[in-house]
Amino acid sequence: MTNESTEQKRQIIIESFEREQRYFEKSFEENAEKLVEATKANNIAGIDLAKKNMGEANEILGDLVKQKNEALNELQAAEKADQSTIKESIAQKTPQNVIKDNKQLQENSEEEDYNYGYGM
Repeated sequence: MTNESTEQKRQIIIESFEREQRYFEKSFEENAEKLVEATKANNIAGIDLAKKNMGEANEILGDLVKQKNEALNELQAAEKADQSTIKESIAQKTPQNVIKDNKQLQENSEEEDYNYGYGM
C-alpha cells in the first residue's frame, strides 16, 4: 500500500470491512428467520438462541462500523500529517535559502549555457 493513492487506500479499507459486514449481516438475517420459526413452534430454547446470536451479530456489526471509521480517520490523519510536513519543510526555507537556491540554479543554468556554446 505504499505507492497507492489515499483514495485507493480508503477504498481498500472500505471493501475489507464491507466483506466482513456482509458476513455478519447474513448471520443476523439467518438468525432472524430462526427466531420466526422458533416463535411459531413455541420453542423457547430456539428463541433464546436466535436472540443471543442476533445480539452477537449486531454487536459485531457495530464494532465493525467503529473500526472502519477509526481506520478511515487514521488514514485521513496520516494524510494530513504528510501534507503538514511538506508545508513545514517549505515554510522552513528562509528567504536567504531561497535566494541562495535561486542563485545556484542561475549559476548552473549559466554553466550549461556556456558548456553548450550559448555563452559569450
